[in-house]
Parts: sequence; structure tokens; C-alpha cells
Amino acid sequence: MDFTTASKRRAIRIPDLEDPANTMATKTTHRRIETLLEKTEAAMKQTAWFEAERHAVAALDLAIESGDHESAARACLPLQEARRQRALDAIDAAKGQVDVLDSVPAEIESVEAGVYLIEPNGVGADARRLRIAALQLEVPVLVVCREPVNRMGLVTIVAIGGSTVRTRIDPPADLEQPDLQWTLAALEQLGDSAIDGLDPGLSGPQRIDALRAVLDSVTDHERLHQALADALRAAAG
Repeated sequence: MDFTTASKRRAIRIPDLEDPANTMATKTTHRRIETLLEKTEAAMKQTAWFEAERHAVAALDLAIESGDHESAARACLPLQEARRQRALDAIDAAKGQVDVLDSVPAEIESVEAGVYLIEPNGVGADARRLRIAALQLEVPVLVVCREPVNRMGLVTIVAIGGSTVRTRIDPPADLEQPDLQWTLAALEQLGDSAIDGLDPGLSGPQRIDALRAVLDSVTDHERLHQALADALRAAAG
């Protein structure tokens, strides 16, 4: 949009924070956030990890959108724990093996629990589609995607979502059938890289938005949840 064109300029209305309508909207949003957090807690007590994750994500995003950083920070811990438990279930289901796929169907009707590695010609979008399908079907999975080995002999691990995250790591001993330890380590290094790669000059809402975006891409990384919670608490003062 060309903001230099007078005909396209619009007056910006600054909300009156003391306006009763705004106050009512704020209270309504806060009640919605609290209800979502209560539903998260109830689901956690029932070990309903997928339900808890859905409610925690909804509470987190609504709180960030409304500027309620304190409530958003409160949502991070149960979200981290629900995802951790889901990941543990996926690892248990893997029974020490990694499912290696070079393609993912456009429409996924069923998913087996376990740990998956998407390799070329599969891409990051395939890994994300598989992960989202598993969430919708409430099947515990961990999904890692690798790109071709580069000229330096390193493997690029990638995840896409709110942002695209990549990191280069040493390849597994057996490139055709990576073991579980290497695959889990690859996921951990990807999340670490996402944090380390953030602009150190970012603070406040910018840092929160950046961390939320990478967490949408690398959902199963505990330190990312902690980093987001720290940024939210700092913003809340």
C-alpha cells in the first residue's frame, strides 16, 4: 500500500483505555484465557496430553495477542509438559527404531505412533504435514526432516512453520537408516540453533513474536518453551 497517496490515508484511532467497552472486552478476553488455562490443567490431570496441548496453545496465543504476557507465560509450562509427555509416548512407541520416509501423502488418513525422519525427496512441508495430521489424529509422533548432504559432508536439518529453521550437523553413521539417538539429537540441535540464531537485539514484543514463530516450527523442544516463557515474564515486568 502506498501511504504517500493522500486518498489512501486513514486516520488512526487510538483506543481509549478507560472506555467501558474496551474495559469489558479486556475482561472478557481475560476470562477466556483463564477458562482455557483451567481446561489445560484439567486435561493434564487426566493425562489427556493432546487436549491439554490444544488448550494451552489457544491460551498462549490469545494471551499474546491481547498483550497479557503474564498469562501467556503461565501457559508455557503446561504446554511444554504436555508436549514432553507426547514425545515420550512417541519414543516408547518407536521401540528404538526410526521410520525413514522419502515422501508423505498429500492426504493423510492414518499415522502410526513413533519417530520419523523425512529424507529427500521429502521436504520440510512434508514433515509439517505429517506432524499436524498426527496431532489431529491424536497419535504421538516426533518428526525430523533432513536435506541432502552438502559438500562439507554435513546434513541440514529443517523445520517450517511460523518461520523456517535450519541447522547443519554431522551425518549419522548410517545415512540410510539413522538410529534413534542421532534423530533425537538432531531435533534438539535444531531447537538450540533456533534460539541461538535469534537477533540478540530483539526485546519485548519483537523477541516474543520471534520465539513464538520458531516454536511453531520446532514444537518439540523444551528449551524453546522456556525461552519464550522468560521473554514473556520479562515483558510482563
